[in-house]
Amino acid sequence: MSAFAPIHSVHFYDTNKALIDRLCGIVSSGLDIGNAILIVATADHRDQLLDALAINRVDVAAHTNEDRLTLCDAKEMLSRFMVAKVPNPTLFSDCVGKLMNKAKASAISKEHGLVVFGEMVALLWDEGNHEGALALERLWNGVLNERAFHMHCAYPRDLFAQDEGGMANICDSHSHVVGALSRPN
Repeated sequence: MSAFAPIHSVHFYDTNKALIDRLCGIVSSGLDIGNAILIVATADHRDQLLDALAINRVDVAAHTNEDRLTLCDAKEMLSRFMVAKVPNPTLFSDCVGKLMNKAKASAISKEHGLVVFGEMVALLWDEGNHEGALALERLWNGVLNERAFHMHCAYPRDLFAQDEGGMANICDSHSHVVGALSRPN
């Protein structure tokens, strides 16, 4: 059995810099210890992450060539498994499961894990598709029950400015919560 325990975290962020700083740390440390990384993010966030990794002297090209770092577009990924505003579990499993299997196989050994970052749920929430976002969070939890990996989600905090109940629902879907209660002065 792997010592890699499942984690499903959520980060509520106020600025893109806060998101990218945290994500850069997750990716850098994961790559340093031999994990595989799968990023499913918007084009802007992927570009910002790549810039931050370069500043931190992470050899993105080498990790990408080794398939240890995989970057995918969140909107394009959603288009593969969303049906009538909700994620289709079979399509999700086919699409995301294959990506996860390929990424995990590139970790430096069986004992090393897979780290996934996704903001597809935030895109759904931002579109007002709260039901779809929560259904996708449940699908991720189902995958976490089947195999151990680290799943990191992120939402702009301002999506919940008038929706404490929505934020509570998101928090309840995660094992670890970052930034739900604190606001900058």
